[in-house]
Amino acid sequence: MAKQESAWKQMIHFYRHDYEEQHAPMLYGDVWLKTKSHQRLILGLSDQGRQPYTTVSQVTLPTIGSHLNSGDVLVTLLTDQGPQPLSTPFSGTVQKVNDTLQVSPQQLLTLKQNDNWLVQLKAD
Repeated sequence: MAKQESAWKQMIHFYRHDYEEQHAPMLYGDVWLKTKSHQRLILGLSDQGRQPYTTVSQVTLPTIGSHLNSGDVLVTLLTDQGPQPLSTPFSGTVQKVNDTLQVSPQQLLTLKQNDNWLVQLKAD
């Protein structure tokens, strides 16, 4: 006879799945986006965006405090296929950048999608 899960376990699995769906990153081309709170957005390189590259030797990030408009270059990746600009899907002011990518840019190709964030914006 198969062992059945308790009602509590069933409820926990249901809400965990519901939470993960609601908080999954949204994809905009090669960039993923997560909302933090109160107009704070975290942007990163999606799994789809990193597939064509075998090496990333340099990441050019924007400066903290700079304002980006929708469609502006968010970051430029120097890859085995040459410089690859990534544009931002939203307007906002740069609050944080992932400085570790400037020291070891190859991490963009090895980390999980959620761990390879690029910048944090405060949306307009």
